[in-house]
Amino acid sequence: MVELYGVLDPNTRDWTDGLLSNIFRDINKPTDKNERKYLVFDGDVDALWVENMNSVMDDNRLLTLANGERIRLQRHCALLFEVSYRTHFDFESILYTYRMF
Repeated sequence: MVELYGVLDPNTRDWTDGLLSNIFRDINKPTDKNERKYLVFDGDVDALWVENMNSVMDDNRLLTLANGERIRLQRHCALLFEVSYRTHFDFESILYTYRMF
């Protein structure tokens, strides 16, 4: 999950972004353009990393990182999950996803 969300160095307290936190921060920057941005998750959904997405998918729409930073999912952005098997996606997460759209 370090590669996805990022890591906080315990000795120096330096934060290094992961792939998701970097992209998430980038697409949620304020914009004057009238366009939608989608973050697509293609593949199996792992229970460990999707648990950290619950606060993004509920009414809070916040991604909270290990360094304490919170990034709000803006109205011009949306998450899209494309999964092969629903066995990797629990019912509660499906309801959260449904409520977002």
